Amino acid sequence: MRLRASWRWIAAMAMASAGPFAGSVGAVVIDRVNAGSGNMSAPADDPGWNNVGAIGIGGGVYLGYGWVLTANHIGSGSGINLGGVTYTMAPGTGHRLTNAGAAGKTATTDLYMFQLQGALPNLPAIRIASIAPANGDTVTMIGRGSLQPANLTFWNVNTSAGPLGPWVWTETDEALANEAGYKTTGSQAMRWGTNVIDDRGWFNVGGVSVLGLRTTFDPGVSSNEAQVVVGDSGGAMFVKQAGAWNLAGIIIAQGVFPDQPGGTSTAAYFGTSYFADLSYYRPQIVALAVPEPAAMTQLLAAGGIGLGVWWCRRRRAG
Repeated sequence: MRLRASWRWIAAMAMASAGPFAGSVGAVVIDRVNAGSGNMSAPADDPGWNNVGAIGIGGGVYLGYGWVLTANHIGSGSGINLGGVTYTMAPGTGHRLTNAGAAGKTATTDLYMFQLQGALPNLPAIRIASIAPANGDTVTMIGRGSLQPANLTFWNVNTSAGPLGPWVWTETDEALANEAGYKTTGSQAMRWGTNVIDDRGWFNVGGVSVLGLRTTFDPGVSSNEAQVVVGDSGGAMFVKQAGAWNLAGIIIAQGVFPDQPGGTSTAAYFGTSYFADLSYYRPQIVALAVPEPAAMTQLLAAGGIGLGVWWCRRRRAG
């Protein structure tokens, strides 16, 4: 789709207006011809599709060794469903991660881990990125939540009140539009998509500080360009580093524009996605989820667990 001059105005306003939305965010929305049905199975270069599952209305990632990582606002529910099988949480194992004493930030953050009980998933362990993706790095996000129809929705957005709104959104046809995006249907399924890192820094969601990473939903960049929407919280963001896939982020929030129709249930162009930067929280995750050598040997012998080892600015259309 051609990027109109008026769309550039919407893009310029985005940095001042689209902030994290406190709440869970569904199957990633993708920008492509078969948007309504594409990317519902693992990509050819699979970063860890089977390790991402459903927790209540959101998602979570099975790290290996019996441990699951998700967004704290999703929590543990009754456990995680992976590949149609539900694995239950071991009582008393829930653990909320902290901001490691960062000055001026909340003590705890929006990340939560818990351990499973009983038979464990026959899945490889996931490696947590020790270095954050750089600005411009391509990432793959996997989320589970609200699906989208195949066709774009077009709006004429009156932004005369300024970057903080109120904005008046009027649904229209393409010829009169200065913004576009996708609505969602309410049905849920797991999907994947790609984007590039725009920025890294602290953000606040629901009164909680998170050191995170951000992407922007740009039109016409890629057939797999993705944006998180309602229900995606707790899902995964992977990056390939030195030839290997690493889990670099957990989906936390969606940035929305003032008075955006449907809020986080729509994916408007130039909206943003926010992820917890796991390179910062990695020491806490590893301390919990990676067993000591002796315990690892026992786990492998007992359960056959696999030993998987496991913000440059965004290019914009002129």
